[in-house]
Amino acid sequence: MFRTVFKENDGQWSMRRVLAFLFALASIGCGITSLILKAVWQVIACAFGIPGIISIILLFFTTWTDVSTVVNAVKGK
Repeated sequence: MFRTVFKENDGQWSMRRVLAFLFALASIGCGITSLILKAVWQVIACAFGIPGIISIILLFFTTWTDVSTVVNAVKGK
């Protein structure tokens, strides 16, 4: 079976990983576009930062099991 970083162990596509990849591409594209258009630094920071932060969050929580583990750890269970 062909394995990629976008698939889970059971062979199903991971929507979070695919979306993280797309948001990472959007971050690069939006940031470069804002640089070409000579935008102010705040716009450039948002263009690179917002999609970049979203992709990091999506990669951090790759499964709902991980989310529940983090929530339980924070609650102290």
